[in-house]
Amino acid sequence: MSVKHFTAEDCLELINRSPAAVAAHDREAWLSIFAQYNIVEDPVGSAPHFSGVYDRKDGRRGFGPLKRFYETFIAANNIQFHVERDIVCGLHVVRDLTIEILMSGRLTVRVPMHLLYELKVEQGELRIFRLAAHWELAPMLKQQMAHGVDSLIAGSAAGWRMFRYLGVGGTAKFMQAMSSVGNAGKDRVARFAYLFKQNHGSGLQALFAKSNAEIAFPYPERFVTIAELAELGGEFQFGKKLAAGNTVSASVTYKSDAGTQQGVAFFEFERHSLLIVSAKFYWQTAAE
Repeated sequence: MSVKHFTAEDCLELINRSPAAVAAHDREAWLSIFAQYNIVEDPVGSAPHFSGVYDRKDGRRGFGPLKRFYETFIAANNIQFHVERDIVCGLHVVRDLTIEILMSGRLTVRVPMHLLYELKVEQGELRIFRLAAHWELAPMLKQQMAHGVDSLIAGSAAGWRMFRYLGVGGTAKFMQAMSSVGNAGKDRVARFAYLFKQNHGSGLQALFAKSNAEIAFPYPERFVTIAELAELGGEFQFGKKLAAGNTVSASVTYKSDAGTQQGVAFFEFERHSLLIVSAKFYWQTAAE
């Protein structure tokens, strides 16, 4: 049996069905783009939503957690996606964007974000297996709370939906996203860029938790060791940096003798030591 080859255009077509369904408030269309078993981390650092496994609230396997996520965070809001860049690397799609959320009809917040979609083939069709939304909860809540009565109305409505669909425990797990590697993690990423520019192999090594750590450069085509990375040469320029959970995501420009690449990088840290566990770079290659 032949296996269908999915192109970058196929991957983007699937991903674009998400904002289209969100704009139309079409829950069933939004649910249909996900795999039978799926993970939603939104934001990264909050408790993940697992669907396809046994769900106590529904009393069966299914999309119960995914439906509750939709009702909590999507159904009552008008959400616009302002996309700056899409990168397709294999069956991963990274979207560099800002979303604009109109809450309760009067209050608008803007949330800088990096979205990572991990896709899989299920029954011959592309579906989303994992959605990881990298954004910062504290600045979003600060925006939400800065508008007097409108803030009170929007906050009360959002809180009511969270307690209704997620419960007290689920709401507390969502609020875990208030804690992250923060500015200290962002400083480590800036330090990484500085040491890379200096070809400082031992300095780079000291930033990582393990000496044999591999770096996707870019994912999934090329993996290099820290020593190999230090010898590549060139310069990183990190723009928008977001700390979510134990990860810092960053819009990146990589300049080298071979040219300029633009994309997004993800640095995962050990939370307590702030040593880098993994680094994945995403940018479009000529073959894609």
